[in-house]
Amino acid sequence: MNQQALAEYVKKVPKAELHCHLEGSISPETALLLAERNKVAMPFKDLKGAQRFYLNKYRNFDEFANVFLKVCEVLRSPEDYEKITLDMGADAALQGIIYREVFFGFLAHESRGVVLDDLISGIAAGRCKAKEQYGVEMRFIVDISRNVEPADGVRTVELAYAAREKAGIIGIGLDGPDEVGFPAKRQKPAFDRARQLGFRVVAHAGELGGPESVKDAIDSLKVDRVDHGVRSIEDRDLVAELARKQIPLTVCPLCNVALSVYQDLESHPIKQLMDAGVFITVNSDDPAMVHSNLIDNYLRIAVCFSLSIDDIERLMVNGFRASFIPQAEKTAYLSQFYAKSTELRSRLFAQ
Repeated sequence: MNQQALAEYVKKVPKAELHCHLEGSISPETALLLAERNKVAMPFKDLKGAQRFYLNKYRNFDEFANVFLKVCEVLRSPEDYEKITLDMGADAALQGIIYREVFFGFLAHESRGVVLDDLISGIAAGRCKAKEQYGVEMRFIVDISRNVEPADGVRTVELAYAAREKAGIIGIGLDGPDEVGFPAKRQKPAFDRARQLGFRVVAHAGELGGPESVKDAIDSLKVDRVDHGVRSIEDRDLVAELARKQIPLTVCPLCNVALSVYQDLESHPIKQLMDAGVFITVNSDDPAMVHSNLIDNYLRIAVCFSLSIDDIERLMVNGFRASFIPQAEKTAYLSQFYAKSTELRSRLFAQ
């Protein structure tokens, strides 16, 4: 495939992204700006230092988590949360992302003394401005960390419900690296409550934990999607079940490599999962902190696994299909996608 044509197609076609963390999208420039504004001591003093603080390759998840949590310390006011949310909208527009589902946490920010009303007000303001200024629609999924007490998980759901309309919250997610020590089933009360309140539910699983973690999320929490889920490849029966039930996986290939889940992209199982008929979407996860955005992910996997333009189009369509927006909006987005895709394919890939 012509690489220049591929790059133009991937950049210009309208896209959806379903697995991206608000805090993991804070650019080095913004981290520096907010650290200076809020007088927060950081391990860097200038932009070059901030850029170096975000590594291209982390030896393990703990090393990444230390960077992630340290950067979160710069977030203090509603204006800070508005800034990082609006930045996500601007970044989406540059990449041709017209719809984004974004994770953020409640309790981790509350534990630092952040007033949750300030957090919600900032996100709500940033979301509205992103729509007005860039035409980017963002909806949010509130994460529950695996290691919090189940009662705190339920409290998180109630807080999310209270902020649902104001901040565009559509889902509840499960996050946290210790998939073995803190299985998904611990948070079943929270997810039962979330479904009762009309939220869609997802869970990070099968990234640092094996296929048994994916099974736990599906069986215990009745999730609508699995975030990551790539280690399902280690269990042939699970792969067959995922393909049969068409449970979407929100796969983040370059972030998996950056966090050393896989040592290189060639080792990543995304193509094997696609070939097995699993419902795959492509996402960036924590783009700023791993130096790779959604476009990078599409281009790198296309080259690495010799994907066809049909493969790429199908993955992009899956992003819209697996989204949690109402069917009417989904249909409108897909019409927009197909119109642009047809035009680009005709111009760029005509024989």
